[in-house]
Parts: sequence; structure tokens; C-alpha cells
Amino acid sequence: MDARDEWDEFFDEIYLTTYLPRLAAADARSAALAAVALAGLPIGGDVLDVPCGFGRHSIPLAQAGYRVTGADRSKPQLARARADAEDPENPRFVHADHRELPFAEASFDCALNLFTSLGYRGEDGDRSTLGELHRVLRPGASLVIETIHRDRLMAIFRAADWEELPEEALLLERRAFDCVTGEVETKHMLVRLDGTRRSFTYRIRTYTATELVGLVRDAGFSEIAAYGGLGGEELTRETRLVLLARA
Repeated sequence: MDARDEWDEFFDEIYLTTYLPRLAAADARSAALAAVALAGLPIGGDVLDVPCGFGRHSIPLAQAGYRVTGADRSKPQLARARADAEDPENPRFVHADHRELPFAEASFDCALNLFTSLGYRGEDGDRSTLGELHRVLRPGASLVIETIHRDRLMAIFRAADWEELPEEALLLERRAFDCVTGEVETKHMLVRLDGTRRSFTYRIRTYTATELVGLVRDAGFSEIAAYGGLGGEELTRETRLVLLARA
């Protein structure tokens, strides 16, 4: 695994504070179960959830009877996931970079990449991730990606936002979108009422459905379908993007 970089600071030290309260109200269980249903995976199948973060999809999948491996680069998020899991053996949580997965070829029946987990390390990084996902999936196994897409982002783009967080804190974000590179730059600032501040500026590559399908196909996947939700809804500018592909 590469040495620590700026993304590790964001996902280790800031993400749990700013995102966990925002995601707590989301129905992660329904999303996780919808993802494996879309993949056609029977209960008992081997699922790779990557990156798994603090386990919000991995844990309900294990509770539903799937054999789950959650992989993430963030040790603090993995620690939270292990603390929240009821079974110490399922899910199995592994410290790993998804560009270089520590699993043998053909290890899983399904891989999930949910909640805009591509784009953080650019197109080259995403090609490495998709290639690794193809390598560790069994022939005919399913990949499900759920993410924002460029057309949707341009329709809802806001240059600035703020949000109240628990423990007397505010999250402020300022954004700029580069239509040529397809990258959005965000200044993410956590401000506590005691005056302390933490900020992080990052860029994410966003893809059109056409571009992402091309990357997935280049990684070796086939039978690629694009939807507007995990229930197989129609893809439009008003929906997020879900890709289903076969290894």
C-alpha cells in the first residue's frame, strides 16, 4: 500500500465527523439489499464491499446472510465498522487500497462500489480499481457501481452550501466545476463553535454514463447496463447512475 497522502487525512480525520451524521438517516440496509438483488446474488454469496467505509452496507448484508468482506484504506473507519458489527467474523473487514486488493483471483461472487467511490484518484486510479475488481471476481460475477454522474452533477450544481452538524459544528463547502476536465473542486471546511477549524480541498473526476461504461468495459467487464437507481429505474439527468456489469 502506498504511503499516507492527503486523502488519508480526509477519510481518516474529517470524514467520520462530517459524513457519518449526514448518512445516519439514509437507509443503507435497503440500498445494500437492492444492490445484491440487482446483481442477482443469492443469499450466502461472497460479497466484496469496497470501499466499505464504516460498514453501513457491509453490516446489513452480513445480517441478511451474505458472506461479506469489507475493504477500506481508512483504519479509523474500519475500527468503527468492527465496533458496530454484531459478528466478529462476518463481515470480515480488511485494511486495503482498492487499487491493489490483497485477495486472490476469482474470490467473490459480487463486488459493490457504492456512494460515489470512484473519481478521487483520477482516471488512472479508477482504471486500477476496476481492473482489480475484475481480477478478484469469479467468471460471470457481478459488479454494481452507484455514483453521481456528470449530467446529474451539472443539473444540481451549487457553488456553496452549509449544514449544521451535531456537537455544535458547521460544515461549509465551496465548489468549482471544470467542464473540460470533468472535475469538481471542493473546499470542505469543518467549523466548531469554539472557533477551531479543519479544512480540506479536493478534486473529484466525474464521468458521464458513456465514459464510465467505457472504463468498465476496458477493465474486462461485459453485459454492462446503466440504470437510474438500484431498483433498475431509468437513467435520467434527475437520477444517480447505477452500473451493472459481469466479469
